[in-house]
Amino acid sequence: MDESAPSSARGGKDAIAEAVLRVLSTGGADDLSVRKVAAEAGVSVGAVQHHFPTRAALIIGAMDAVNALFRARIRSALAEAATARERLSTVCEELACLGDAGPRDAIVWTAFASRAGTDPRVRDIHVQGWRAAEGFVQTLLTEAYPDAGIAPDDAALLLATLDGIAVARGAEGDDRMARDRARRIIAAVLAPFADRR
Repeated sequence: MDESAPSSARGGKDAIAEAVLRVLSTGGADDLSVRKVAAEAGVSVGAVQHHFPTRAALIIGAMDAVNALFRARIRSALAEAATARERLSTVCEELACLGDAGPRDAIVWTAFASRAGTDPRVRDIHVQGWRAAEGFVQTLLTEAYPDAGIAPDDAALLLATLDGIAVARGAEGDDRMARDRARRIIAAVLAPFADRR
């Protein structure tokens, strides 16, 4: 953080959200507090509470920041993809947290999903986001394999695989779920679609 930046810039919601991401991705949900985020952002506790008054709000803010970064990466990568299968592969790589931001994103995603199990507000956001992701993945699968008769359960299967890989990457890094292994697993899940008629 640039200490010479005006305090209003340092205390803005985006800057605080970045601090939330850093605290959550390095210390986990148990270490996440308004005080730690304030210290990380170099702002007052009141500035953090103004934007994120509860731990759930902090986790939602972190997930919102990860989603915004994810969408920006996807837009850029999809613009460069030449085929429908390349677009699908790009999205699979991002959802499985195989990129450079993957470990951080996986940790935030896991904390968010865990909180959804006990917090109805977070659960509603999680369900809406997952429905949208499933629809998006189904569209990509249909475009990549137009003769395969893609159904919602096909997208759900692929998402479950990608989610499992992401959680493993967040929990274990490259120890068990290295990028090459993850890519082989994704390819194995996608392979039957090419043969379906």
